[in-house]
Amino acid sequence: MFRKCRNDFDERQLLQRGNVFKHGIILFFLLVAANAFLKEEGVTWAEGMWENLLIIWAVLGLCLGEFAVKEIFPIGGGMTVIYLVEGLCGLFLSAMCLTEVITGREAMLIGPHTLSRTGAQMISGGIMVLLLLVFLGKKVYNHRKGDTEDEA
Repeated sequence: MFRKCRNDFDERQLLQRGNVFKHGIILFFLLVAANAFLKEEGVTWAEGMWENLLIIWAVLGLCLGEFAVKEIFPIGGGMTVIYLVEGLCGLFLSAMCLTEVITGREAMLIGPHTLSRTGAQMISGGIMVLLLLVFLGKKVYNHRKGDTEDEA
């Protein structure tokens, strides 16, 4: 009748997951507060909705990066597919934006201190690719660590 949870975390891992979410919430509130103070002073650092989307990507990047480093994934082994798809989408998005900037169709900055849509998308894509690199780096680290333990 009841389906058993796929993750069998011990108490330490559950505390670590809680800490990851706590770090994400703290970062979210700090970034929203900083954005509000900047808005109050008349500073717009990204075009339109991209201020909010970059804040969300920063928080997601922190949480997903911590999950990868600590290997406490919320949905178990299915996270590999999520990291791979996200990284490939980020690579495609960054390449597309970089092509637009190089060809001169779009600029990265609108004003002296304001990111354009293309600049914000490039940063979002960079965060996605960085998360894939962190995930793959942790896998390589674990593989090499396992090989050195076998030799000893």
